[in-house]
Amino acid sequence: MSRILQILILFTVTAAILAAGCIQTATEPAAPPVNVTVPFPPIPVASEGGVNLAYELELSPSENRTFVPEKVEVIDPDTGKILWTLDGELLAALYHPAADPPPTAAELENGTGKLPVPRISLWFGVSPDAVPDRLVHRLTLNGSGLAPATFTGGNVTVRKDLAPVVIGSPVRGPGWTAIETTAPVTHHFLAQITMNGVTRVPQRYAQDWIYVDPVTGQAAAGNATLAKNFLGYGREIYAAANGTVVDVLDGLPDLETIYSPRQATIATAAGNYVIVDIGDQKYACYAHMAPGSIRVGVGDAVAEGQVLGLMGNSGNSDLPHLHFQIVTDTPSFLGAEGYPHVYRSFDVIGTVNQTLAEERASGPDYPVTRLWSEFGDLVTFSGEPVSQENNLTENRAVVRLP
Repeated sequence: MSRILQILILFTVTAAILAAGCIQTATEPAAPPVNVTVPFPPIPVASEGGVNLAYELELSPSENRTFVPEKVEVIDPDTGKILWTLDGELLAALYHPAADPPPTAAELENGTGKLPVPRISLWFGVSPDAVPDRLVHRLTLNGSGLAPATFTGGNVTVRKDLAPVVIGSPVRGPGWTAIETTAPVTHHFLAQITMNGVTRVPQRYAQDWIYVDPVTGQAAAGNATLAKNFLGYGREIYAAANGTVVDVLDGLPDLETIYSPRQATIATAAGNYVIVDIGDQKYACYAHMAPGSIRVGVGDAVAEGQVLGLMGNSGNSDLPHLHFQIVTDTPSFLGAEGYPHVYRSFDVIGTVNQTLAEERASGPDYPVTRLWSEFGDLVTFSGEPVSQENNLTENRAVVRLP
């Protein structure tokens, strides 16, 4: 080999090494700026639209620096397929920065929505035949005064070994719509609560059940600003599974008008409520009941279908509804981790047009109370019901529950 050829080869190899080093620095830093973990791995839960995966990324900075996420890609590492891409306004809505100033030790112990470290909420769907075994995440972060850094992290196993709790119906009959569920941007899913020093998402799979007339779609009769004029007010709430009552609160007043100013605390946010131990360290939670309506006490054994109380507007409630959730490990609305559930059977009989609702509510002379007085305009009923088994209800679906 000639000396000139040796020099050319050495030059080429050196250039390649330098180029590779530059690419690594720009796209995959040797030391990622944050440590990415998944505190509560996703458990697949089925709904009419597919299989839902819902969880959070927790971002612990490796140094004392600030950053803003610009892009998140969820990847199946076994296939290399990008399952979901998150950026722009949606990423901004799902990003939870660390609190500044940080939460105090007392707040972290007693309960707070302030986060000690940043998080990103992820909720997306996959087809039933393509549920991944594992997930990894490619993140692009824009640090203060630094070039954007792209790196992978948050390697997690999808918990296919766990299953959602299968339950009956907490409410019955046609005309029930479940809102704030199966969607990334809901107040249930986005609520990150730290209590006893641990950050959890207690309402991850919660639903707010609102009753509408199964013929007209109307939610209220007469003056829709009054809670007692809502058609769901005073309707019976049923045990969705067998169990034992472990906590009850009654005696809090209803809010007489919808969207009333509220001064709820962590202790009173659920209003009048019942929590039932349904076994295997799972707890069914029923909130916002009418005062004096609760028919069970702590220690009572309840059977699926038994009446627990009546729907009201107590606690941190905008309007009469049943807030329902299942949690694991601890019987608490805000101090436990949300656990997925599915309903044994129900029929989808219609849907609520969320786009039209948002368009109307965005008008300067259209108060939200008027939206509820004209709610029938937003509801479209199906020609034929669609039967569902062992599924979670989709957001804004109108259903008939047995």
